[in-house]
Amino acid sequence: MALSAALAAGISVETKAQEIPGISKSEVDDEDDAEEEDITEEDNDDADVRENAVIDFGEINGDDIDIPVPSFIRQNHNHIIFNGADWSSLRQAFASAATRPVSIVHIGDSHIQADINTGTTRDLLQYDFGNAGRGIIAPLKMSGTNQPSDYTFSSSDRWNAVKLMSRTWDRPVGFTGTSIHPAMQSSQITVGTSESDDYDPFSTVTIFHGGKMTIDNVVNSLGEKVHFRSIPSRDYTQIIMASQETKVTVSFSSKGDLTIYGVSLGGGRPGVFYHAIGNNGATYATYNRIGNVGPGIAALQPELVIISLGTNEAFGRLDTSTFRSTIDRLVQNIRTSNPAAQVLLVTPMECQRSTYKTVSKKVRTKGRRTKSGKRRKGGTRTVKSKVKSYQRNANILPLRNEILNYGRENGVAVLDWYEVAGGAGASDVWINNGLFAKDRVHHSYKGYHLQGRLLYDALIDALKNNQ
Repeated sequence: MALSAALAAGISVETKAQEIPGISKSEVDDEDDAEEEDITEEDNDDADVRENAVIDFGEINGDDIDIPVPSFIRQNHNHIIFNGADWSSLRQAFASAATRPVSIVHIGDSHIQADINTGTTRDLLQYDFGNAGRGIIAPLKMSGTNQPSDYTFSSSDRWNAVKLMSRTWDRPVGFTGTSIHPAMQSSQITVGTSESDDYDPFSTVTIFHGGKMTIDNVVNSLGEKVHFRSIPSRDYTQIIMASQETKVTVSFSSKGDLTIYGVSLGGGRPGVFYHAIGNNGATYATYNRIGNVGPGIAALQPELVIISLGTNEAFGRLDTSTFRSTIDRLVQNIRTSNPAAQVLLVTPMECQRSTYKTVSKKVRTKGRRTKSGKRRKGGTRTVKSKVKSYQRNANILPLRNEILNYGRENGVAVLDWYEVAGGAGASDVWINNGLFAKDRVHHSYKGYHLQGRLLYDALIDALKNNQ
């Protein structure tokens, strides 16, 4: 079965001194020792890499179900730490997946937006328990950012978009972290599942929005009108179709107050929904900025909400107290509106950050002639250049520890991905094994594929656990 597309390199990792204007290679004394100053600066490109991930869509060879686990993965730690949380209702929900859908919502940053690891987990769970539908999809491409390859969300009309990481919002972004506002009162959107993936038809289209919308028409990929009925609600409009489709164009009208946040595609059948909500550069604090994540996902009726955040916080000023409060605010927001759902926090694994080291080097200068025609002897001078390198991001560990502490003290389950991935020094191992992208923040396709398989293993283990 085919999976989502791969996230690959954004920044070159080659270490190279910048060229020095006015100095030729022949003038540099290669025998002189470089004096490396004890100065490092964070590479400002790190922020761009995290908020504007570069995606390389491609395929991976081999069976998607058979994903080998390297020996350096600490599989003995790949177990959910329950911290007293009672998952019996979740186990019952999965036991009944053959007769009614089970819903999981996974919230995160760029690791989730590309939907590579979550796509793997989704495929594996649906292989075991059935495919209830693709679930939530967001207008990411229409918002000017990368979008998973297994769905279509497009329009030929003009729209105004707002993203979670924008400095200001002229409209709310909604629980998906992005939103689009039509420039005209009569508009249309096309949504569907990818033809390159497994046959994934849907018979319900739930459009999450603010403001009022009236569904005028639904047409399938062949241009045929689809019989439907629409059920409006305060926060969404559900379209129930008389046929199973893989792509539809929905025409609708509004009165200028409409903002669309996302669409959920359902098959009207039992199995697993695995809704992935990811935003490049996101943190606990930015999701708290939305304010209504919990109420927003309530319509998805989640039995389990997974939160994978913490990487981006590690690139800012370290403040564990503030970090802990942002965790609590998001968890409480979700729990208040979804009291029956279990919450699972996932710690970030070690990554690396770029630095510039200022290097001083003595270079020889050519002599020059005086007015009398005599040539003065050449000398030396010191020039400085900046060399880009990488180092382990030391902020990851204390933030990981804070997530573990919060879970333990508040009865929230935790999966310690930091430890599972290899603990301290894991980033070097993953890089050497081709599991990281060139930016050393994101993973390669192979790395995300592995992470998704390991999350699946941990969830299956938890469902079998009678604790």
